Amino acid sequence: MRTGHLPRLIIALAGLCLAGCGATQAGSPAVESTTTPVSVGTTTSTRPSADKPVDQTTRPSSHTSATSKPAPTVSISVVRQPTCPVHGTPDAPFSSPGTDVIISWKVTGASGAAVAVDNPNIYGAYGMYDATGQLTLAFGCSGTTGKTTHTYTVWSAGVKDVSKTISVSATNNP
Repeated sequence: MRTGHLPRLIIALAGLCLAGCGATQAGSPAVESTTTPVSVGTTTSTRPSADKPVDQTTRPSSHTSATSKPAPTVSISVVRQPTCPVHGTPDAPFSSPGTDVIISWKVTGASGAAVAVDNPNIYGAYGMYDATGQLTLAFGCSGTTGKTTHTYTVWSAGVKDVSKTISVSATNNP
């Protein structure tokens, strides 16, 4: 700030205070108010009036910082492992139903999640969901010896290149 402007600024501020307080002082220069009171919470501050130009030397500085939105992230996990049904035979009469798989996910940086089951290349093939959630899904098992595996994929809603895929397996009981 140039030194020639400082006395003028002090006089202008003193005039605003006197005008705002309802008092006048003999010999004070007449200062036209160029501010409008603005209520902010419980304090009152002033800002430039929209219909009057503001002297560049008294304009408050505004610091703008470029804030970038964080990149979306996805996490997915298995809450409950599935089991395949056990079918009884005459030699082993025990049988039991299988259990469903439960998956959960959390997406940050997006408003929701897109889910696919056994279609990891098809965005949202199973539907759109909230950014945080879980699903209980039937776990179809085959009738052959070995394991059955299914894949579950979650994407950030609207962002098809951010996803996580998990594979879940259960032993078949033919």
